[in-house]
Amino acid sequence: MAYLSLILIFCLISYSYCQQCEQSSDVARFDCYPESGSTQDKCLERHCCWRTPLKQMNSTIKYLNDVNIPYCYYPKDFPTYFVQTIQQTDFGQRIQINKSETTYMPNDITNLTVDLIYETEQRFRIRIYDSIYQRYEVPFQVPIIQKKVNITDYDVKINEQPFSILITRKSTGVILFDSSVSPLIFADQFIKFSTRLSSPLIYGLGEHRQDLLINITEQWKKLTFWSRDFPPVQNTNLYGVHPFHINLELNKNGQTNFHGQFLLNSNAMDIDLQPLPAITYTTIGGIIDLYIFTGPTVQNVIEQYWDIIGKPIMPPFWSLGFHLCRYGYNTIENLLATIERMHNADFPYDVQWTDIDAMSSYLDFTYDEKNFHDLPNLVRELQSDGKHYVNIIDPGISSIQPSGSYLPYDDGLKKNIFITKFNSTELINGKVWPGTTVFPDFTNPNATEWWTNIVSTFHDIVPFDGMWIDMNEPSNFLDGSSDGCTDNKLDNPPFVPDVLGGSLSSKTICPSAQQYLSSHYNLHSMFGYFEAIASNTAMKTIRKKRSFILSRSTFAGSGQFTAHWTGDNRATFDDMYYSIPAILSFNMFGITHVGADICGFGLETTEELCTRWMQLGAFYPFMRNHNDLGQKDQDPASFSWEAQQIMKQAVLMRYSLIPFWYTLHHEAAMASRTIVQPLFFEFSNDENTYNIDQQFLIGRAILVSPNLKSETNTVHVYIPSDVWYDFPSGVKVQSVGVFTDLDAPLSKINAHVRGGFIIPMQIPGANLMIGRDNPFILLVAQSQWSNASGNLFWDDGDSMDSIETKSYNYLEFSLNNANTLTIDALVRNYKDSPMRLDIIKVLGVNKSVTGVTINGKSFTNFLYNIPDQILLIYGLDLDMLAQANQVIQWTITN
Repeated sequence: MAYLSLILIFCLISYSYCQQCEQSSDVARFDCYPESGSTQDKCLERHCCWRTPLKQMNSTIKYLNDVNIPYCYYPKDFPTYFVQTIQQTDFGQRIQINKSETTYMPNDITNLTVDLIYETEQRFRIRIYDSIYQRYEVPFQVPIIQKKVNITDYDVKINEQPFSILITRKSTGVILFDSSVSPLIFADQFIKFSTRLSSPLIYGLGEHRQDLLINITEQWKKLTFWSRDFPPVQNTNLYGVHPFHINLELNKNGQTNFHGQFLLNSNAMDIDLQPLPAITYTTIGGIIDLYIFTGPTVQNVIEQYWDIIGKPIMPPFWSLGFHLCRYGYNTIENLLATIERMHNADFPYDVQWTDIDAMSSYLDFTYDEKNFHDLPNLVRELQSDGKHYVNIIDPGISSIQPSGSYLPYDDGLKKNIFITKFNSTELINGKVWPGTTVFPDFTNPNATEWWTNIVSTFHDIVPFDGMWIDMNEPSNFLDGSSDGCTDNKLDNPPFVPDVLGGSLSSKTICPSAQQYLSSHYNLHSMFGYFEAIASNTAMKTIRKKRSFILSRSTFAGSGQFTAHWTGDNRATFDDMYYSIPAILSFNMFGITHVGADICGFGLETTEELCTRWMQLGAFYPFMRNHNDLGQKDQDPASFSWEAQQIMKQAVLMRYSLIPFWYTLHHEAAMASRTIVQPLFFEFSNDENTYNIDQQFLIGRAILVSPNLKSETNTVHVYIPSDVWYDFPSGVKVQSVGVFTDLDAPLSKINAHVRGGFIIPMQIPGANLMIGRDNPFILLVAQSQWSNASGNLFWDDGDSMDSIETKSYNYLEFSLNNANTLTIDALVRNYKDSPMRLDIIKVLGVNKSVTGVTINGKSFTNFLYNIPDQILLIYGLDLDMLAQANQVIQWTITN
């Protein structure tokens, strides 16, 4: 009561203060003092409001101790910008805004230009920048729109005094962007703006360990963006930066729309979310370059976003198989023992990896000729068996080897491609695994040629098939450098986002370090992005085939060049769960070939956990088992015979679905389709799906429901309202549109095929190259209307130009309600691999089958399972490419 009395007295003295600081609720406060150490005196120095959060509850005012609710917040009359001129342009409008008063951050920019660009019917772009001086912008190629589109899904309104932008959806009036909720601040190293959200339900904003749905109905949340090497934990900036989100719009008619936002900015950033609902962007450099994607479906939003950042890479066929790695093989004998153990246990697998223990003294582009003495021959033997090999490369290049003895450093020095100290030609030194290191500047035009040369030189010795680029945040065992950092404004900005370690130089190089395109202050979070581009180019140049790159650090658009894994997770059931929202989010971010270290990287796994994780990992787009130095072996063949059989069934299930997986990758690369997706992507009007992230969909057709809890034999799942069949048994699910408990003993992972889809499958081989010519299977899951459709893309699996040269096959499958299955070979240009169909399995055939015909001729090899309503047509040996159109029919009893 004493505090309330003070407020009352102050309001009597200064009515204006109370009027300007009055808020309808705590959730409408926008933080005026985001740094730590906020006090009333410091707040008032910024001419902001200071008030303890209050909440009306049962007619009694109670204090809240939620530290996320700001005590210091902007008054209504806080200095901001006013419109000076509005000019109509070919692309939209150009607006000049300025303000007469500066604010609390140094080097406030008072004159700004605002470009409103009507790029497409569903895409709007806002650019706000210094009217006088050129500022850093993300070196990122985006579509340049010079002509305003005439018809849009959105309305745009400008408020002149004070300046704000309001964007609404024409069809519903829902707010998509409203910057009037908080003042715009644009200083040299502090840019802050806010907008109202359409609902408190948002997705995206990575890379962070978090649930799939960011629900801010009753909570405030801060997310920080600055690439950092740190094992995934919650509330911490991690390896990559993806300031993109999708916001769900709940309309009064019960229908749901979606829109998205992408802030194209690579500087260190905080994004604050609050229950108003609203989002606040605070970045310490660059400009405001914000895209708004109006959907209206979530898949539309993804397509519109990928039109800006680029579509995902089409991976080589072999990379869809099972990968095996560990840090700590230590000797080639141990590595050989693992390979032999996997072979003797008859496990399919395709790719063997090694970690830094296979290097000589942790030096990039070397191998330990003592402990891994016969590695080159081992790699060639793997390749002769149809397998592939991937090795690890870190960006830190040793700078302390004898002159002339280490090509990566010597050649890089000649080409001047290493990052230098601020305003100097002296190289900046850090410390990583090999000791003192320097760091390549992959923005340097000479860097790709240098990188290709040293990759090629090592490839001549060890003919690796893919590159694993790790530690590329970039990671540094020191803070800044061996000499520390400067005291200038880049190393000591007036505001530092909530980064781990409290400093931008924490376990990386100095922000003031100089790169070719700009300072590391601006480019830090794009280091992995540019390294992925160089590595992708190098591998394509050397192998003349599609590249396979796996990068830990990523930025928006990295999916054009690289796959990704979720980093140094741990062997816990929680880590296994968090892998699901991670891979779903990265599919939204356009990095579709993504997975997590199966069974856990850190800590020692258990047989139960590893079995469950191998089952789940069989449904990751990228499937790799990997663990840390000092932990026991966790390759599948190292466990009990019983566990091996369960794991093997999971891997065989994956391998049988490879034609389906490969087609999904093709659709991602060509048509902007996610490969794995949350349930709400397909069932957007079902609010039960909005928060589900312990289940997911493969494409649109397979529902995966893993058991993520220790010592349990059931799993609580949601079965959306549609026709579903158990996979692989084919038994129809009876209860849909409900939450239910399914049996989930250790021997089983629950998966279901959705009615209306035809899944191309293949009989597995020992690895994908050996099994490429094996017969195909069509799994036909009938919808409630007794129809279904599907497709298959097939090429040599490695060519970079199969689409351009049309050296591929493309087939479409359709079943109508007259029991007629048609195979249309629309493109039949790849003839090096037989495409023979051996089995057709039709689910949901609710009447007895009396006969089958193939292209009009009677066929007797079929079985009909009456209780399960499954038709099996077998022994077909049908050449799917023999003619453009082939028809399979069956007759049923009336």
